[in-house]
Amino acid sequence: MDPSKEFGLGGLNRFVEAASLTGEIGLDDDEIAWRKEFVGFDAEDERRLDDLEPLLRANQDAIADAFYDNLTQYEQTTRVIERSPKGVDQLKRTQKAYLVSLATGDYDEDYFTNRARIGKLHEILDMPLKQYVGQYGLYYDLILSRVDERVQTQVVDAIEDWVEEREATDGGLDRVVGALRGLGGDDGDDGLDESLEATVRDAIHDGMQDVLAVLRILNLDLQVASDTYVDSYSQRLERAIDAQRELATEVERDVQPPVVQLKQSSAAVAESATTIRDHAEGQAEGAAAAAADVEEVSAAAQEVASVADDVRETSERAAAEASEGVDAGERALDALESVEGTTEDLLAAAETVEARADDIEDVVDRVENLVDRTAVLATNAKVEAKRGGGGGPAETIASELETFVRRTRDDIEEVAAAADALQHEAATTREAVADANDSVRAGRAEVAAAVDTLDDLEGVVDDAAHGMEEVAAAADQQARSVVEISETVESLANAAESVASEAQSVASASEEQAASARHVAESVERLSTDPIEEQVPVYERV
Repeated sequence: MDPSKEFGLGGLNRFVEAASLTGEIGLDDDEIAWRKEFVGFDAEDERRLDDLEPLLRANQDAIADAFYDNLTQYEQTTRVIERSPKGVDQLKRTQKAYLVSLATGDYDEDYFTNRARIGKLHEILDMPLKQYVGQYGLYYDLILSRVDERVQTQVVDAIEDWVEEREATDGGLDRVVGALRGLGGDDGDDGLDESLEATVRDAIHDGMQDVLAVLRILNLDLQVASDTYVDSYSQRLERAIDAQRELATEVERDVQPPVVQLKQSSAAVAESATTIRDHAEGQAEGAAAAAADVEEVSAAAQEVASVADDVRETSERAAAEASEGVDAGERALDALESVEGTTEDLLAAAETVEARADDIEDVVDRVENLVDRTAVLATNAKVEAKRGGGGGPAETIASELETFVRRTRDDIEEVAAAADALQHEAATTREAVADANDSVRAGRAEVAAAVDTLDDLEGVVDDAAHGMEEVAAAADQQARSVVEISETVESLANAAESVASEAQSVASASEEQAASARHVAESVERLSTDPIEEQVPVYERV
């Protein structure tokens, strides 16, 4: 089959709009004329290429075979060939047609449109430009080596023609040989005969003009093919830029709401942080106040202990004075025998009476009620301390309050028991005193001496009552301190609740910020990770 019949009929040609290629690269008649003028390609070159057509046609098989033998020995070029829907034999026939077309074209817009199509076909096969341009180096060797043989033949033919002409005009071979040696000239100069030298130079020059014609047309072909590559790369770049610009627009659109949200949530976080700081300062102040109240409770407890010591000493003194009263009562035993038992009961009741029984019982009830509320507050403070993560002043106060409650309850139990006994003894004493009232009248004179002694006892008992009043006052102080502690603990609890609420707000805002940040990160990441969608290679669609 004539290779020229297959030229431009490959499976990839339907993907190439040859007519639009020249328009895309700006190759019109004026541009073609300029390029020809720029490289010096003219009508003389066209004539010379036409003369070379038989040479190229005669060597097309050898050139095509050598050309593809070189391409198939490299892995990179072999991969490109494998992508073509044509086999190597078909590609060789196409190469033969291209070779012959170098010398048979009109070198007009249609010719260069066809060259643009050839370049585009190689580009859509993903043949690197370095391979396409590089293969022209081999092409030069394969074509110009044939042209070189032709030039040599032309030079030899020119010399032979010159020799025949000299033999015919000068006569004899000796005259020809002499001319070659420079001996037959009239000017007497040694060297090659001028006419022979001119003949050789003309023949070589003519051959070099053939070489230049081949090089010029190949250069024009290569220019057009390279333009198709550059245009394709430019289109790819423009598509990539458009896709990147569209992606950037999408990212900007996606990022804008999260950024606004981030700003808003950041403001909320800052406000919550300020609120938390204020509450924390309030907690610190409350803790300091609670510490001061605890110190007051401690001081009051010390005061209670001191007063208790004084009461003990007073009781000892009362016992001593009571002993003297017993002695005086023995002296009046005969007159007051009927009231002896009653007097002894009265004395025993007086020794145990340290204060007014009713007042002590009321104080005990109030203190016990206060202790119960303190225990509840201590329990609540401990729970709030655990809820806040443990530790801190609230937990310390809760622990101190529990210790205070436990000790105070023990003291109250002892005081309550003493108060009950005192109340019982007081009631018994009143009954005894009522029974002995009549008998006491009769023994008033005899008991007079005992009254003086009992006066001293009364003073001692008064001291004991005063001491108990101090105990009551200390207890009141403790109650007030406990109330203040309760209020402080309540303030701390409220502050803790506020802190917890603000912390929740901060956490929610932080979660929103984290989600927004993730959204921003994912959107921005697309700028560097999302691949630009490429078209499916044409050779995979054949």
